[in-house]
Amino acid sequence: MADTKRTIVICNDVGLYFDALTRGKHYEVLAEDEAKEQIRVVGDNNRARWFRKYYFVPDGNSVPVLVNWTFDDTIQDSSEESLEHIEVTVTFSEGDKRWCSLCTKAGLLGYIERNMDDNVFLIENQVIVKNFSKEVVTDALKRLDQQNQLLSSTKPFTKEVNQ
Repeated sequence: MADTKRTIVICNDVGLYFDALTRGKHYEVLAEDEAKEQIRVVGDNNRARWFRKYYFVPDGNSVPVLVNWTFDDTIQDSSEESLEHIEVTVTFSEGDKRWCSLCTKAGLLGYIERNMDDNVFLIENQVIVKNFSKEVVTDALKRLDQQNQLLSSTKPFTKEVNQ
């Protein structure tokens, strides 16, 4: 018997394939098309299909995924009209904790109107959500994570030196 060891890859970005791929999950490569830069794997929906290689990284790479998150602030108004900016802490599978700020569309517009005094406006690590319900925030953070955008949408906690 010939030893036919299959290549294993890890999904790093699900792209449009939310029903077929899971970020951080290992998949066995059934075939590879170098010319088209595609690999064939059996997805989460139990169908074998071709995917672009850039959705995957070789086994052994680090692909930290969202484990959980918590609100860091008390929410006064959880509606779509909320003007609040709420910080959350996200925890990844490798133990890293990062944070970002959430606001609604109304909160973003209100903030811009109050602070647009110059020719440029930048809000780093700001995520706009429909409202502050746990379901909506969970869905938003999971979608960013599956698209490999949660790490770039958050900032690491920095250690402060007490003097």
